[in-house]
Amino acid sequence: MDGQTANAGNEYQPGARFHDLDELNHAVSGSNLEFVQLKSGNIDIALDQVSLGDLSIDLGKVNVPLRVKGDLDPRRFGIGIFPDSAHATWNGNPVDASELLVFPPGNELNGYLSAGYGWTSLVIPPEWINATEETTSRTNLVQARSCTTININPEKLANLRQAIASIVQPADIPLDTLAADWLVTDVRNALGAALSSIDAPRTKVMSQVSGHFIVAKRAESYMRERIVEPISVDDLCVAMNVSRRYLEYAFATAYGTSPSRYLRLLRLHQVRRHLKASGGQTTVTNEAFRMGFNHMSLFTTQYKNAFGECPSATLARAIT
Repeated sequence: MDGQTANAGNEYQPGARFHDLDELNHAVSGSNLEFVQLKSGNIDIALDQVSLGDLSIDLGKVNVPLRVKGDLDPRRFGIGIFPDSAHATWNGNPVDASELLVFPPGNELNGYLSAGYGWTSLVIPPEWINATEETTSRTNLVQARSCTTININPEKLANLRQAIASIVQPADIPLDTLAADWLVTDVRNALGAALSSIDAPRTKVMSQVSGHFIVAKRAESYMRERIVEPISVDDLCVAMNVSRRYLEYAFATAYGTSPSRYLRLLRLHQVRRHLKASGGQTTVTNEAFRMGFNHMSLFTTQYKNAFGECPSATLARAIT
């Protein structure tokens, strides 16, 4: 990460840049996430963050598609908003810039950013949702156990975006407590107006029982449990009791990639984690062989394509 500064008065962290997904895992507010890079290339992630009381806001932009998996804040709701050019898939359901994603506390985040590669996330206390439901009787989010996607009135959504933009400001502008309270209130009011503008039939709970999504999740768990074993796509098909065509389509729908490529990416990420944590007490060859990469020249090429550096460079940093 480079270029990060902070304003202690308003807990604002602007312009943080990440070139490593492990660093990003620990930076996203109120969550415990794992990111998997789905397209080769040097990763570049910009992240602005502000935390005011119980409200946390992250504005992120990344240059490659990402698979995202993990648990969200167990005490607060998560709200996801995407820019006009972005497209994403969560729990096997496509989402675009016209919708809000609402995640109950502790909900699993499971999906990928497929185009546009930008996002805004709010982490808010349950009281905000409770108050909206009590005053409008139009939503039923408090009882939701899964991610909900909501089509929002465009004007209300634009007002919410503007309120968020006003609170995420340059760090050299002082923000006293009173000003911060007003800005937080503006965001809360804009979010409440957006949620209260929805029509009940247009709100849908994202299906956790979609056949393709369930199969892809089960296959991913199978991969992770046997990450050091020489499993093949055929093994996955047998274990999931589906055809190769069905499995390929399930992964394309749920994660935007093929099962064979996803397994290779998981193994590459595992090698990278081991190299970084080794303190130099291992070798690239040992870690590659342990993850089933038996052709070192091909492995080095795949690793460099995925992470923008040779595995030897990753290991060298672990030694210093």
